[in-house]
Amino acid sequence: MWKEDRGETVSCAVAGRVAHNVGAHSGSVNVRSGLHSVLSRARLSRGRQRRAAPIVSIGALAVVASSWRPCAAQAGAGHVDERVTSASDTAQHFALYLPPGYTRERRWPIVLVLDPRGRALLGLQLFHDAAARLGWIVMSSYNTLSDGPPEPNVAAVNAMLASAAGWSIDTSRLYLAGFSGTARAALAFAVALRGHVAGVIAAGGAVGFELGGPETAFAADSTFASFGAAGTRDFNYEEVLALGERFRRTRVPYRVVTFEGPHSWPPAGVCGDALDWLELRAMLGGLRPPDSTWMRVRLEAEQTRAVALERAGRWVEALRLDDAIARDYARWPGAGVAAERAAALRASPAVSRYEAEARRLAARDLEQGLGLPKIFSWARAQRDSPALEALVAKLGIAELQRTVERGDSVAAASARRLLARIWVNLAFYEPRAYLAAGSPDRALRMLEAAVTIGPIEGEGCALLRAALNEATAATADERVRLAGQCAS
Repeated sequence: MWKEDRGETVSCAVAGRVAHNVGAHSGSVNVRSGLHSVLSRARLSRGRQRRAAPIVSIGALAVVASSWRPCAAQAGAGHVDERVTSASDTAQHFALYLPPGYTRERRWPIVLVLDPRGRALLGLQLFHDAAARLGWIVMSSYNTLSDGPPEPNVAAVNAMLASAAGWSIDTSRLYLAGFSGTARAALAFAVALRGHVAGVIAAGGAVGFELGGPETAFAADSTFASFGAAGTRDFNYEEVLALGERFRRTRVPYRVVTFEGPHSWPPAGVCGDALDWLELRAMLGGLRPPDSTWMRVRLEAEQTRAVALERAGRWVEALRLDDAIARDYARWPGAGVAAERAAALRASPAVSRYEAEARRLAARDLEQGLGLPKIFSWARAQRDSPALEALVAKLGIAELQRTVERGDSVAAASARRLLARIWVNLAFYEPRAYLAAGSPDRALRMLEAAVTIGPIEGEGCALLRAALNEATAATADERVRLAGQCAS
């Protein structure tokens, strides 16, 4: 449980102010004051399926001067309100964090957290410590979703923007954070709200290239920044790195970090690093006054970490960090040292071999991403469910498992990610679609195939129970193969 004050005073007072300041129009929020406005007479449209539609009638964004020092250590615990109802839409709820020393006498940066399953408190906890240290407001929605139509996320963002009008916001420093499908949504919203979003934290998900995408919309824009993160076993690992490379080519300020783990939000420490880096980019991009002492301390810490990574033999991570230091601290003497270290690492035979192999494996990852839908279309086209052995063979599961068993290598790490992608399709997406179509027996076949990779867990358990309850042709052998799944 949270230790901070969770009284109702703040949310009730805010609700009164927002109700007075914010009007609704055609189901979307129209922010007219308070935020001055991040969406002054503007709203997100619900009409586009793949990304948020362009902004409607953006007004001038007010520039709010501030004389505060958010990087100094803050006293006190701050304030958490675990559940706030939006004044503009009573179906919308979010968790709220106000940093220590919050007052309306100054302006505060804000991050809107979009969890793909509406786990608002999880999102709040991940950013809480860094937000307390830096002086950020955090709003985390209970209504955001992944794997579905865009309307829930559009409504959630509109509701949070409307409610944010009740707080003292630095309107030049609005940030969005998402994971997986909501990472893609956050990037799309940033493009739709161009000029009003200062940065995005996109974990475990990115967007492919398209005209008007973030790498072109924000080309050479020093006032926008993108922080990408992916677990080493995340099936979206390659797409996160690929977007970072496109940002590099179009000179969009970016960081990409990896962490040990599966498809998930990064640990709180990485989320804190994201806020630290966005704070740095705000100084470099002129969104807040620079704090040279803070920047120097951070540069020294990053240089020390890069050297430690290199000494530990983690050359690729060291190279990535040295490149980032050279980009972000270009005007500081340490940037040249980092650039020299990066050049030396890149020229080393070991790193050269790694990069060549990484490019080959990234191409294979893309090939699998394009090929899996064709395999599942083939399975759907069969008169009867394909035999388990045939499905497993067509998916190449055994070959990938053999690669994993060969040891800790770049190829083995890639194979784990490819298996994770197959598993999530077999254990979630395909059975969910079959159950919705009234084909529980086919759903069971997908779940059986998933078990050859790993146990059914998480949301797959509800699908498994439904398939077992509804299946009419499931054999005894099939039920035996699925026995013990989701036992807890």
